Formats: sequence, structure tokens, C-alpha cells
Amino acid sequence: MRFRATSVAVVTLTIAVVGLSACTDGPDVMAADPTAQGSMAGMPSVHAGHASMTTLPPAGALAPTRHLGPQGNAGQFVVECEHSHTAPDDPIVYPGLPGMSHSHDFFGNETTDASSTLASLLEGDTTCQNQQDTASYWAPTLLDGGEPVEPGLGTAYYRAAPGVDPTRVVAYPAGFKMIAGDLTATAEDPRPVDIAGWSCGVTTRLSGEPPNCPDSAPLRGVITFPDCWDGERIDSPDHRSHVANSADGECPATHPVHIPQLTFAITYPISGTDHELTLASGSTYGLHSDFFNAWNQDELTDKVELCLHRDAVCGLSSNRSEEALFSG
Repeated sequence: MRFRATSVAVVTLTIAVVGLSACTDGPDVMAADPTAQGSMAGMPSVHAGHASMTTLPPAGALAPTRHLGPQGNAGQFVVECEHSHTAPDDPIVYPGLPGMSHSHDFFGNETTDASSTLASLLEGDTTCQNQQDTASYWAPTLLDGGEPVEPGLGTAYYRAAPGVDPTRVVAYPAGFKMIAGDLTATAEDPRPVDIAGWSCGVTTRLSGEPPNCPDSAPLRGVITFPDCWDGERIDSPDHRSHVANSADGECPATHPVHIPQLTFAITYPISGTDHELTLASGSTYGLHSDFFNAWNQDELTDKVELCLHRDAVCGLSSNRSEEALFSG
């Protein structure tokens, strides 16, 4: 498979030019009322949020400990969501600024745009098979030879992270937001694939660049979010520092609250060779994803208590033709 290098121009002449050219963090939108829309004063700031030079939270393990091998070895609940729409919007990084972001593919809530709030999302319809999940999930658009690739299914896996006592896990609060992955990553400067990587079908073996996949197990992007929370903020200025990864089943003292480890996987109709794959944000090494919690909160809490606390498998997502790939 051929991969086209994507160069990123660094513009430093004026703050205004940087604000228009870089996918960076927007203002701190941590409202005390999670349904409130954050206000914007001036252009987005530089080198924060998506464009942070590291994917790593400020505390805890450097990368998440992922579940490996076949599903069913740990309690989980799974939500499958069809692709909803594609747009150059990002309500976490660029709230209230339509068209400011690189192109994203949105899954779940059908109303997600640059102006989305918890209140607006709760009123929206969803592409998820569980209609109580009106959360929004998104990732940069995959390009093949510069042309957008229409993604297939987005699958959200909610589990206690490996080694974590599942009875300690609590549901995300309403309006909770977070980002995982780093768009600045490249082949020369990669990030751990346990944060974000590529696979063929449902195998848990990941690589930094998209592999050549058979028709029976097409390309899949997999992003795993942090599973520890500071217990106070539903967001942070960089959309990362309010969360962290557990290590050996424990959260760091700065982020003591265990939350579900969310893994979001996107299937693409890409197999074989002769592809020139990039992301709308740059290199395929820069795979990343955003999550905006707008679940029916009672339903989410029930799922955490009935599935994760009991270590029960509440649903599986699998293609039986790919079962041999489940070996890890």
C-alpha cells in the first residue's frame, strides 16, 4: 500500500493566520451548566487541543492498557452507530465556528455541528442502534488519493480498563468531552498504537499505518480513550488534562475517578493494495477521535451498573468471517 506524505505548513506571521490555518484548541468551554454553549472571544489559541504536541495526559500511564483477544473476556456494552454526516466542524475544539476544522466524519447524533451543546444533542436523533445513545463520536475524514472515503460502521466499546475493579467505574457526567489521539503524529514521530492505530477487521493487533487488508476483513481505525477522570471538570482547556490512563488497575491521585474505557472503532471499505491514504488532518499516524457525552444519563448509568459492575457481556460486535483474527 502506498502512502502519500502530507506536509504541514507552519505559519507564524500573525496569530490570526495561525488561527485560520491550524487545527488547534478553541477557548475553554467548561461551563458550570453543562448545557450551556461556551462563548468565543477572538480566534482559537495555538498548539492546544487537537494540535497538542503530545497525546499523553499529564498523569497516569503514557498509553491505555487495551483489552486484547476475543470479546467476552470482560464485561462490556457495545453501541453500533452508522455514519451520520461529514463536515468541517468540531464543537469541542472550535465551538461556534462552522467550517473552521478539518473535515470530520460524525457518528451517532445526527445534529452534531459546530454549535452543538448538550441540550441540542439531547434533542437530536441518532444513528446508533441504541436510541438512548445520542452522544456524538467523530474522527478525521479518511482520504484515498485525496478523495473522501465513505466510512462504514462506527462501534463504541465501553469496558472497565484491564486490571480495574469494575465496581469502581462510574458513568461519565452529562456533557462530558474528551479527545484521544494526536493529529501531529507522523511516521518519523509516532504515538503509541494503544492510543490510536489501524487493523484489518476486528483483530486487536494494531499498527501505526494502515495495513494491506483482505476483502473479508477491511480496514479499521481504532482509538482508545483514557479511563480516569479528575472528578471535577467535564472538559479542560486542552480537552485532555481532565482525564488520564490507569496503570496496573489504578488511577493516579490527580485523576482518582474510574470511568469506562471507551474504544471507538471505524470500519472503512478499504482492502488490498494501490491506495494513497491520508487523513483530512494529515498523516494516517495522526488518527484521533472526539467524544461528547449526550447519552440519556439514566440509561448510561444503568449500563455501567448492570454490565460493567457485574462484569457482564451486554452485547458483542463481531463479523463471524473474521473470528480467526481474534487471536490478538
